[in-house]
Amino acid sequence: MSSVDVDGGSAARSVGKKAGRKPAFTSDDVIDAALAEGLDRFTLSAVAQRLGVVTTAIYRLFASREALVVACLDRAAATIRLPERGADWRVVLRLFADECWRVCEDFPGLSRVVYDYAPAFTRIEDVLTEYARCLAVHDKTEGQAMFALDFVGDTVFACHMGVESWRNVDDSGASGFDQVKAVVGSGSIIEPRESWRERGVVDVKVDFILAGLEHRWPEI
Repeated sequence: MSSVDVDGGSAARSVGKKAGRKPAFTSDDVIDAALAEGLDRFTLSAVAQRLGVVTTAIYRLFASREALVVACLDRAAATIRLPERGADWRVVLRLFADECWRVCEDFPGLSRVVYDYAPAFTRIEDVLTEYARCLAVHDKTEGQAMFALDFVGDTVFACHMGVESWRNVDDSGASGFDQVKAVVGSGSIIEPRESWRERGVVDVKVDFILAGLEHRWPEI
């Protein structure tokens, strides 16, 4: 009788849902999922859903959403190219502008997080230090270097945040650019231009900053 019970139990288990280990995932998987959701808007529940796990499982690797934001910022920071020692200061600052724009493009929502999350800039301390060293070769003090890097970076991030608003599409399928064009008359001083959806304006502003630095390097 007992042998029949055992066999019957085994048969019952074979047709039911098999118990198994929870899906395995790594911290990199969590970061990938958060970035896919958008750095400025991801929720832990949405990240968990992408990974096919319960939300509480995320806490095994990240104590909070803020901790995950920091990890995403570190991922972005690790991709930033550094200048060559001895490069002209203009080349150094243009590279910094290029890299600020690129990380904004590669990591959607980054520009908004930079302004919403006060400690965000601390995640690129090593990057800023290396850029400052390259500017020091040209007799620029640490304060002068930080002024220039902050000015360039702030300009690029702010411009990219504006560009994102031009690109965003609402429920009707209209982009921010389309919405503005619909209410602004042709020939208006604020009539949107196609270049406003890309980085054309950014390059003009960076050129202006560099032209000013030809004459004066303030300190912060």
